[in-house]
Amino acid sequence: MPITAYCKKCARDVSPGERCPHCGSKLAKSAVRVAWCADHFPLRDWMCWNAAMRIVLPLLGLVFLLVLVLEAITGGLMAVDALLRGGLLFALMGILIIVAALLLLVFILQGEDLMDCVVDGRGVHIQQYLPHPTPLKLMLRLKPASLMEQYNPEDGILLIGQKELLWKDIARVQLWPEKTMILFYAPSWWMRLALPCTPFTYEDSLSFIQEKLGKKKDVKLPGELLLPVQPKAAKAKPQQEEQLSFEDLPAPEASPEPEQEGDFVPLADVLKEIKETENSGS
Repeated sequence: MPITAYCKKCARDVSPGERCPHCGSKLAKSAVRVAWCADHFPLRDWMCWNAAMRIVLPLLGLVFLLVLVLEAITGGLMAVDALLRGGLLFALMGILIIVAALLLLVFILQGEDLMDCVVDGRGVHIQQYLPHPTPLKLMLRLKPASLMEQYNPEDGILLIGQKELLWKDIARVQLWPEKTMILFYAPSWWMRLALPCTPFTYEDSLSFIQEKLGKKKDVKLPGELLLPVQPKAAKAKPQQEEQLSFEDLPAPEASPEPEQEGDFVPLADVLKEIKETENSGS
């Protein structure tokens, strides 16, 4: 049941519908969400390495440039060439190897944690819990040891961090299907949140993201998350009366000739003929 609805009265996820099947309270449309819990081990998480290297590599690059600039000011180009030939690059490479080894040890000692992930109508939320915490594990995660005061041995886990990213703040989304992971950027050049999905919640999370961001033109999305644009119905233009030129006007038809009347006979001849007819008859 990947897609659920959160019932505030029961404080748990239930089957989506109009009412909670347990307590009968009404479920709001905004209560629909995708929620899951995933095991997380920093040593096997590329995003943990990436987050550390995004700090280490720029610092090493800045030190390298600073040394070159100072050497060029004090000794000129010959001094810079001698410095590069003298093993500066190998020294920086050695520092990078030592830092990577330290990170490996830190990630191992941090131990495994749990990530409670939620995708809902407001955005993406992640809560991180540490099972059986110790002051050392908290220090290695850059958390104050005073958090141990909030630890309840009966629960067995301690909330050590939470991240939240609202839909309106997201500028870019990137997919990593091989790892069933979704990356969110805000702004578009800075990754703010990496969402580790399970094989059972990956597709449902994509559907949720598509529904919320698929129509936004200011958000950079992969092709599978874009909603198809429906063509707008063309408005019927009023038919304009055709303007005819004189050349287009039909030629007038010839009027029929009037029927010719018979020959004119004078009235006196008619009366004379009638009179002769009466005399012949008598």
